[in-house]
Amino acid sequence: MAINISSFSAWLTIEGGTCPIYALKSTSPRDATCWIPSQEGKKFSVNWSNRFRDRPVYAQLSIDGVVCSTHFMLDTWNHPDDADAIGISYATTSDFTRRDFIFSTIQVTDDDAYLYTLDNPPAFGTIRLELWEADIEQIVQSPYQHRYGGQVLEGQIIHETSKKAGAHHVKFGGEYVVPQATVNMVNGNRKGAAPLATFTFNYRPFDILLAGGIIPRRTDPSQPRIAVKPEAVDDRIQDLEAQLESLRAQKAGDTPRPKLKTHWRNDPRTGKTVQVIDLTDL
Repeated sequence: MAINISSFSAWLTIEGGTCPIYALKSTSPRDATCWIPSQEGKKFSVNWSNRFRDRPVYAQLSIDGVVCSTHFMLDTWNHPDDADAIGISYATTSDFTRRDFIFSTIQVTDDDAYLYTLDNPPAFGTIRLELWEADIEQIVQSPYQHRYGGQVLEGQIIHETSKKAGAHHVKFGGEYVVPQATVNMVNGNRKGAAPLATFTFNYRPFDILLAGGIIPRRTDPSQPRIAVKPEAVDDRIQDLEAQLESLRAQKAGDTPRPKLKTHWRNDPRTGKTVQVIDLTDL
């Protein structure tokens, strides 16, 4: 399911399947936020599109506070053959190596060396995509050239008493080699005081979102409701009251007084339901 802001759309896929979104909010005409259920050990991709491509756009993807990708989508007038959608599922680590984005459970420990994480836990739980208008200075088609020095998302460890225990975070998977691609190397800058659109995907495990009421609970439609006649309910109530009176009498050492039994039946003469006194045990 996609979030739409103006001509832009953004969505997540988890191992090829579209990820559902919950509690979607628009905090302003240019900002939207939602919740998604993360899945431990699963790879995912952040995708976005521009329906019109009427201007060049600079995109910045941040995961858990770390900038994992910056790239451009060029305008359709000067680059009609370019795609109008982009998916980012990995971080590049060199000209020919990558590491995929993976949801992972945060490790916990009883080591007191990690008590500091109670007051200063690592940032996690948020995927943010910002789309800015861009100024393009130069475009050169050449083999991809990696820019070194970026941060890396690795496994996090927190103290076992942390309220964050059981949550997920994102880490980079194992490094793998790919052929060095020939791409449009774009030199440019973002411009403007604020992004054209900001998409924020907050993520937690499904069970946590369900317990917090963010994901609504569903009733089981396969379990039909059984209709019970009022007469049967009344008979059952009277039986239980008689049993209760008998138990109270036994506790007090008295012999319980017999109680008239009644039941309900349909009077064939009038068609009405009437109460009948049962005298068979008297």
